[in-house]
Amino acid sequence: MENVHLFFHRQQLNRKGTAKGLLVTNRSVSPILLTQRDKAEKVSYEINWEKSLLGESTLFLNAEQDDPSLMRRRLAYCFFNQIGVPAPAASYSFLTINGEPEGIYLSIKNHQLADRTSYLMKTADPRVPLSVFKNEPSPFLYEFLTLIRTAEDDELAERIKMYLDVKLFFLWLIGSACTNQGFYYTFCLNEAGRLHVSPIETRSLAAHGISDEDPLLTKGRTLSSRLLAIPAFRSQYHTLMKNVLNRSFTIERLSPFISEWHHDICQKADDDPFIKKSPLQFEKEQTNILREIEKRQDFLQVHLARL
Repeated sequence: MENVHLFFHRQQLNRKGTAKGLLVTNRSVSPILLTQRDKAEKVSYEINWEKSLLGESTLFLNAEQDDPSLMRRRLAYCFFNQIGVPAPAASYSFLTINGEPEGIYLSIKNHQLADRTSYLMKTADPRVPLSVFKNEPSPFLYEFLTLIRTAEDDELAERIKMYLDVKLFFLWLIGSACTNQGFYYTFCLNEAGRLHVSPIETRSLAAHGISDEDPLLTKGRTLSSRLLAIPAFRSQYHTLMKNVLNRSFTIERLSPFISEWHHDICQKADDDPFIKKSPLQFEKEQTNILREIEKRQDFLQVHLARL
C-alpha cells in the first residue's frame, strides 16, 4: 500500500472547498490543487496537477465511507477490466495530511483513457438514454445519433458497426448489470475509430444505482434497447452475458482479488483513525461480498433464461 502525504491549509479548504498544496509520495513531490469531494467525516478528495513529471492530471482519493469493506468500487473496476472493458486504475493508499494519519483511501486514476477522444456522459444509466446526446456538438456523434433515431432495424444492423464497437458496448452493459452500481462513463474512440463505453471517475462522487426493474438493461428509449430489438444483436448479447456469468463473474475468479485486498486493508486498519472495526468484522465483509456475487449471479441467470 503506497503512502501518500498531503500538505495544505485546512482553513482554506474549509472556506473555499479547494486549496493549493503539496503531494508527496515515494516517487515524487508535486504542487497540486486539492478539491474536497464531500462533507463526510472522512473526506474524499480530488487532486489535480498543472504539470506532472509522471504525466498525471487527476487523482481521486475516495474514503469509501458508504462501503464498510472498502472493496466494492475497486472490485467493480477490476471486473470491468477483467472482461475487456477499459476502466480506471484503482489501488489502496494510506493518506496522511499535514503529518497526521487520515487513513486508508482508494486511489483512482483514469489514465487508461488518456490521449483518446472521449465524450463524457452526464448520466450514470448504462443503457445510454438517447437524450444524453441532445446537445452534443460533435458531427460524429450527431451522425451516430441520427442513425440510431431514424434507421430501420435492417439499416441499423448494417451501419452501426461503422460507429460503435458493439461487442465492447455489450460487455459494458454486462459489467454494469453484474456490478449493479451506478458509474459515470465516457464514450471513447478506439484505434479503429469506433465508439466504446468505459466507466470513469468524475468530480461527482455519487451516482445513482441501477434499478432491478430492468436487470439486463434492455428497456427504455435507449441505445441498448434499439440494438437488442435486433435478433442478431440480442443473440450476441445473450452469448456474451452467458460467458461472463459462467467464466468471469464467479466466486472462483474474483475471490483471489478480494482475499488479497482484505489482507492489505487489515494490515493498515489499526492505523486508520476512522476505522472502528475488528479484523473479524472485515472478514465478515469479505464473506458478504462473496455472498452478493453468488446471489447476483443466480438472479441474472434466471433473467437471462427469459431473454
